[in-house]
Amino acid sequence: MSKMAYDMYYYDSMLQKTRYLFKLIARNTDEPFRVVRDYMKSDYRRAMDWENPLYLSKTPKQNLGSFEISINSESVINEKYDEFILEWMADIYTCMQWKYNLKSEVIEDKIKPEDIYNKYSPLHETSIEKWCGKIEKD
Repeated sequence: MSKMAYDMYYYDSMLQKTRYLFKLIARNTDEPFRVVRDYMKSDYRRAMDWENPLYLSKTPKQNLGSFEISINSESVINEKYDEFILEWMADIYTCMQWKYNLKSEVIEDKIKPEDIYNKYSPLHETSIEKWCGKIEKD
């Protein structure tokens, strides 16, 4: 296995932040897959890829603000998108970056958000690490 993308210290925090971010995206935008794609290819995400602690430490709300997406505190679960699957997607993107030291835009090129979302069943029964390994080899 190659060098991990960033210190293990950040891994759990990145999982939680990315899960929350994807849920906020679903609740506050009409096109969550487009926003996730833009996020994965953004300068903000590029700074995270380079282990910039300023960006690794920002909150999901600060992150969305950098994309000029305002958070509606009254927003509710978007019935069009399953937030549990979005959390699973967040885990996949975070694991792929951390375990394989792939840059965010490379990960997004390998597998698009809507493709991950649509492959949830039955792939959610496979461990995140095994699924990421399969994607990384493709």
